Amino acid sequence: MPIEIRRFRHDGRFDSPIHAHDRGQLFALDQGLALIRSGVGDWIMPSGRLCWMPAGVPHGVLTLGPVAGTSLYVDAAGLPPRPAVLRAPPLALSLLARIVEVEDPGRGERLLAVLLDELGAAPEEPLRLPTPRDPRLRRMTAALAADPADRRRLDDWAAALGLPKRTLVRRFKAETGLGFVQWRHHARLIRAAALLGDGASVTEAALTVGYDSVSAFITRFRAGFGVTPGRFGTDRD
Repeated sequence: MPIEIRRFRHDGRFDSPIHAHDRGQLFALDQGLALIRSGVGDWIMPSGRLCWMPAGVPHGVLTLGPVAGTSLYVDAAGLPPRPAVLRAPPLALSLLARIVEVEDPGRGERLLAVLLDELGAAPEEPLRLPTPRDPRLRRMTAALAADPADRRRLDDWAAALGLPKRTLVRRFKAETGLGFVQWRHHARLIRAAALLGDGASVTEAALTVGYDSVSAFITRFRAGFGVTPGRFGTDRD
């Protein structure tokens, strides 16, 4: 089946309904930031990465400010069986751009084979906010996602959920692959990116999600997304 290519651009905030595709979707942002939402977790999608969405997986996309990019709809083996944001090497991004340009379908298929081979070895970015299966842990993560500034510690959550602390720690790590502190940092960065996309200042975003130090927030944001938070919003400081 031929490669299906779509270019997209949204000049403002765009919130797609939950949907699924008959074929796998590979897409990259040339500019902007998006939040990919699915039943197994949320992902932040910065520019310069490739997002893989397997066929048949329900998901939605929330753009955090203006975005532009490219989607390829393909039948691909060798990529993760779950959604993932992949750390795309420069060659992979160049191949994607070239596939969009070529007019010869056969050449496009050959370039796609090289691209998929490159992505088969690409590591996943730590930009996922996984959702646990346990209903009690889901209550905790839903509360933290809604209010990342919530400062309750593991002892407080264990008491609130009626779980021994050691059980909570073990189960949370097993079901999300992240420690509690790491998960909360991811939740804070995802919410901060959304706030910045809506026009909040860097200081407003940092304080709203629970950072006491704006410089510490900027450092974590840059480590997670590769750019400073001022890139994604109107910095009125």
